[in-house]
Amino acid sequence: MRNILVPALLTAFLAGCASQPESSTADGNEPGFPDIRETTDIGIEWREKLGDGSGLRYERLRPLVVDDTLYMADASGSVSARDLDDGDSQWSIRLDLPITAGVSGDNGQLFVATLDGALHCLNADNGKTLWTTRLTSEAVAPAAFDNGRVFVHTVDGRVSAYERSNGRQAWSYENAMPVLTVRGTGTPLVLDQLVVTGFATGKLVALDKVLGIPRWDARLATPDGRSELERLVDVDGSALWDNGVIYAAAYHGKLAAVSINGETRWEEEGSSYTSPAMGLGNLYLTLDDDSVQAYDQVSGAPVWKQTALRGRGLGQVVTYGSWLVVTDREGYLYVMNQVDGELVGSRLLRPKPLHVNYPNQTEGANWKALRGRDMGVRSPLVATDDGLLVYTNYGELMLVTVEAD
Repeated sequence: MRNILVPALLTAFLAGCASQPESSTADGNEPGFPDIRETTDIGIEWREKLGDGSGLRYERLRPLVVDDTLYMADASGSVSARDLDDGDSQWSIRLDLPITAGVSGDNGQLFVATLDGALHCLNADNGKTLWTTRLTSEAVAPAAFDNGRVFVHTVDGRVSAYERSNGRQAWSYENAMPVLTVRGTGTPLVLDQLVVTGFATGKLVALDKVLGIPRWDARLATPDGRSELERLVDVDGSALWDNGVIYAAAYHGKLAAVSINGETRWEEEGSSYTSPAMGLGNLYLTLDDDSVQAYDQVSGAPVWKQTALRGRGLGQVVTYGSWLVVTDREGYLYVMNQVDGELVGSRLLRPKPLHVNYPNQTEGANWKALRGRDMGVRSPLVATDDGLLVYTNYGELMLVTVEAD
């Protein structure tokens, strides 16, 4: 089997070598916790436990929102539809195997992938299976789609297209894989004529949407170093599209802006295995040292850099209003100002019913009894008009709101 590293494990290795709304902030007395000028109020409108969560397994399941309904899959194999405003269940079904990717879809169809390397198409109204097809390998990123086809990037370095009507494979493209890779892939970016995605070779590749043949590629990182670890150059985040330009980043590589014909407009240093976010004329990226960098969208010039959260195991940043929001491996949520990167809010998202109150101790010490459980947040946050949807490694789905104090 090909060697695959999980980003959290890789970072540690390199460093060594519905309920009622809640509102509170993190305790700044915890050792190593950054100094934050709290000017936002972070509330939890509702929270629901969905299965056991991904735990230490590197799944990044994320909710899908269509109108006022959210769809969510949990690692144990359940898929459910819920009301966005209060989290109440509309329906729930269970598949035979753990789910590794999802949920995506539209027009009455939902797509999830299971551990056995299968893609399932479900009816969005009731969860019934419409068809199931065999993938070339396991998928860990949600499928992309257009009106006629579904596009899946699997961990064996392949991107394949399947007909939405029956799941029949239309084409498959294979990219050579290096000996060692970071476990992860991005959801393909589907454009009018192209399907664009990054590979573990450090390249961003544009495939013909009809035929599956490559039209161009752009190198975001070059393998360099004496060890396989040093030569890791995966493009694991999804590419962004805006006004004729594609934006993507690579691990041990750069953030780049690429035109629709494959010409690189600009590139800047920015090693990351997450997707960039976009807002207020900037691109925002979580770097591999857990700093957050802002770049000018037109020129790529660095605008600001927030380094106070280094070492906290940050996930992917998301824009929400005028803020940037990110979570960490301990279960904290942080709010930053998009203009200058100032930290303006924080909140511990761990479930209160499990909280242990030790007298005269910091907030961090109150959670020592739970250190054996993974209470962090690995899944990307999803911004909606009602708030931010957060899915924790412990299996809790919650709707979080952020308001100015």
